[in-house]
Amino acid sequence: MDLKVDLIRAEELGETEVALWRRFVQSDPLYDTPFFWPEFTQIAGRVVPDARVAILRRGGEVVGFFPHQMRGRTAHPLGAPMNDYHGLILAKDQQRPLLASMPALLKADSLTVNGWVPADFGGPNRQVLRADLRAGWDTYYSERRETHAKFFKDKERARRSLARDREGEVWTEVDVRDPARLDELIAWKRDQYRRTGRHDVFACGWTVDVLKALMMEPKADFGAAMAVLWAGDRPAALELSLYGGSHYHFWFPSYAADAARCSPGILLSQDTMRLKSADGFTVFDFGFAGEYYKKYFCDIEEWVTEKTVFRTGWRRLANRTLEGVSVGPARRLSDSLRRRWAVVEACETTTVGRWRGAAVAAATRVERLASPSQSGSA
Repeated sequence: MDLKVDLIRAEELGETEVALWRRFVQSDPLYDTPFFWPEFTQIAGRVVPDARVAILRRGGEVVGFFPHQMRGRTAHPLGAPMNDYHGLILAKDQQRPLLASMPALLKADSLTVNGWVPADFGGPNRQVLRADLRAGWDTYYSERRETHAKFFKDKERARRSLARDREGEVWTEVDVRDPARLDELIAWKRDQYRRTGRHDVFACGWTVDVLKALMMEPKADFGAAMAVLWAGDRPAALELSLYGGSHYHFWFPSYAADAARCSPGILLSQDTMRLKSADGFTVFDFGFAGEYYKKYFCDIEEWVTEKTVFRTGWRRLANRTLEGVSVGPARRLSDSLRRRWAVVEACETTTVGRWRGAAVAAATRVERLASPSQSGSA
């Protein structure tokens, strides 16, 4: 039986739909991440510009949902580029439509995703990493420390060095919901974006509002909170994380420049896992693979899809052709520019803003590729 799709504003979701959505999520481990919880859509959907929900029906019955946002004629997952996991939220017995069919269902020209679940067989796919603490912190940490002895001994030395540098105790505070601390974290991240030539995802404003709403409106078993690594009387590292059920998702980390040599972000992740595992969290999600330290903490790997799919055949053909002829450095440049454009497009709500951001991103990337001393920022 064919799918029928109703497109509504996110705030129009009713209690019946939310209850059904929650049942779909709870009945399938595929959705074991807080980004799929209806609470994420309810809270973020009030803030994100052009936020919508596709309600999928078969035979008159609701069988699935897809929260998204429109940027011109392109659809993005709701909250992109900050939404790390997304996909169709379906009843477990339902046949899953192909990713390629989604633009037509959404009445969009294209759909851009970077963490599509389950991974599409056509790729390209990216690895994500998680840590399994179902056996508890002590058992987990004992195994990790035995397997990667040098790494964890180095971090113990780093902790002592940080205490000496700051002339004070090093300790971690969790469950922080102080707006001033979030402002501090965002300021650190914006400085990082400027230094590395990346698009400032917080310049558009609404992205900041989403984080604040998630942090200040915790629901039962769902919300966002910060962790702070204190060294002396000042924070050395900050991180905002998203949680749902027993799943804790590390989200926005940053650290003070004067503490960089002591790996404060890594120390904060380690402490957060120890403290929050005592509260019943059993899966700690580190997101996309890439940073070297994640392999030392993680023992679960999954795959997600990152791509843009087009509604019309000629645009699909043009995209495949470009991918086919791009190899080596040309392919890396093409992938980098595509990824940067996706971030700009998701953030900016006007055509002028999108093209201005794209021009800056392209110029910055080409400049960094031409400068050997600055290469290394994807």
